[in-house]
Amino acid sequence: MQSLIKTFTFSLMVAGLTACGGSGGGTPAPGASSQSISSLAPASTSISSSSISSSSVTVSSSIPSSSSIPASSSETSSSEASSLASGESTLTATSYTGYTLAKIENCGMNISAPEKSFAIFADYDGGVQNQNLVALGFYNWNHVGTVNSKPIPNEWDNITLSAASYNIPANAATNNSCNNVDSVNAILVKKIANWDRQHSNGFGRSFTSFGQKFGNVENLVLDLKINSAKTKTHTPAELKTVYNSYLSNTSVIDTIEAGKVNLGLTFETSNNLRAAITIEIDQLLYADQWVRVTIPASSLRYYEEVNYVQTTRDASLFSNLVINNLLIVAETRTNAVLRGSISGWNENAPPPERFKEVDVSFKKIELQLK
Repeated sequence: MQSLIKTFTFSLMVAGLTACGGSGGGTPAPGASSQSISSLAPASTSISSSSISSSSVTVSSSIPSSSSIPASSSETSSSEASSLASGESTLTATSYTGYTLAKIENCGMNISAPEKSFAIFADYDGGVQNQNLVALGFYNWNHVGTVNSKPIPNEWDNITLSAASYNIPANAATNNSCNNVDSVNAILVKKIANWDRQHSNGFGRSFTSFGQKFGNVENLVLDLKINSAKTKTHTPAELKTVYNSYLSNTSVIDTIEAGKVNLGLTFETSNNLRAAITIEIDQLLYADQWVRVTIPASSLRYYEEVNYVQTTRDASLFSNLVINNLLIVAETRTNAVLRGSISGWNENAPPPERFKEVDVSFKKIELQLK
C-alpha cells in the first residue's frame, strides 16, 4: 500500500510501527473531522456489484435535533463476484436509500488502489502497516469516564466496558480476518437520551492540504466489519421499558431507534457548510462479515449548521469547496436523542442513560473521483 500523508483537525492518536503483513499491504489515506448529519434508512433493492463501484452507507447528523428516518432495509445475497476469483471481490450489492452494500469475499487478497481515488485510510499490497494515524492527520476524542464541565449525575453508570476500552487507537493494526491488512478499530458510542456529549467518542481525519473538492467526488467507499461481540444496541421495546415514565408518547422511540447499527459520516469545510449521511447496517445480516458500502456524493445531505441549527443548501454551492475533513461517529437512526421529547428534563436527576456501542473495523475509507 501507499503510505498515507499527514493532515490534522481535532485531537488524536499517537505513533505507530511499520511491518509487513500477509499479502495485504498497508496504505493510509486522508481523512476526517466533522459533525454528523441527519440519518436515512434505506429501502433495499439488489443491484449487480459491477454496476456500482463499491458498496453503500447512509450518513446523517444532528446534535439535539432529529433527522429523517431510514427506510427499512433487506439484503439480497448473490454468489456472483465482481472481481477475479483469486483476489478480493464483492458479491451482488443490495441498494438502500442513499447507498449500496455488498459482502466482500477473499478479503485483502491482491488489492491495489483504484486509478481515480483518494485514500482517507487504506492498506493496499506493498504498503506500510501498523500505520501511525496521528501522522496521517487523524484526530479523536473519548468522553467516557470523564466529568463534564457541568457534571452530569450518573452519566456513565450503564456503559458496558471500562472507559479505556472506548479510546481510539493511535495506530492501525493488522487484521487477521482480512489477510492481515491494516484496519482502524474502535468501539463508537452514542447516547440514547441526553444530547450533552451525545457522541461520547469518535474520530476523523483532516486532509485539507490535498485539495480534494466536493465537485470531484463520485463516491465515498467504506470497507468495514461490525464486530458483534462488543456491539450493543437496544430494540425499541427495550428502550420503552426504560423511558416509558418519562415520555408522554413512546412512539418517538420507534422513530429514532430500530436496534440496528448506525454510523454518521460528515464532511466539513472551512466554514459552516457540511455534507453528511447516516448509514444503517442490520447486524443480523452483516455482523462479523466484511462489507463494502458505496455512497454516491449525490446522496449526501448538504447543509449549513450554525449553533446546531441546520439549513439545507444546494449541492451546487459545494462544487468548488475543498473538503477539510471527514468525521465518523455512532448514531441513532435519525441522529436524534430522547431529551427533546422529555418534558421537564431535570439536569440534577436526569433519566437513566442507555448507550449504543458499535464495535467496528475499517480497512478502507476512500473517495472515488470523477
